Amino acid sequence: MLDAAERVSAQGFDALTIRAVATELGSSPMALYRCFATKDELVDALLDRILGRLATPEPRGDWAADLAAFARAHRMLLALHPWAIIPLFTHPNPGLNATRIGELALDILRRGGVTGGDAVADFCGILALNYGWSAFATARSAAARIGQDPGPVIGAMIAALPAERFPLTVAVADQMSAYGSDEHYERALRHLVSGIRDSGIRDSAAVTGSAR
Repeated sequence: MLDAAERVSAQGFDALTIRAVATELGSSPMALYRCFATKDELVDALLDRILGRLATPEPRGDWAADLAAFARAHRMLLALHPWAIIPLFTHPNPGLNATRIGELALDILRRGGVTGGDAVADFCGILALNYGWSAFATARSAAARIGQDPGPVIGAMIAALPAERFPLTVAVADQMSAYGSDEHYERALRHLVSGIRDSGIRDSAAVTGSAR
């Protein structure tokens, strides 16, 4: 059933219905309802399956590098299953695999001296970066597949703006056309992880100082 649901979801989350999955299976909707009482139960099971595919990076001994590797692996998971981005907002904890992902991130942060509410906030920051980035990158990729990549259009529109009124924006027109690129993601991730690392160092120093 989940194999069939995944094939249907590849057409987009809106396509995922009990009836569509039953049709894919050559069965009746009532047969599925014996396993999943509601569509939400089916979505939870499918999301849990997807999240179980996170490629856990091997620890490198540098917790900040491990955190960046975790973020990249999570982003790749979303890129491979773009239909899952929207339902993950409304089903943030669909099963134990979501908990496993959170435990992995919190353990990496703990190694850097970031714990408690600070660790939760930093973990949420990484998720927010990945969900947001994946959302507009996916939309751009979908448009490009039908020959409507908005990047060059946006770049041309920005370049045509009056430079005397928007000098800074016009100066980066080429870069604006590359929004959602891997290079831009790496820069954003680098700054996010750097900020988390520096915060962990400051907190550790403060704890050491108070202990004295």
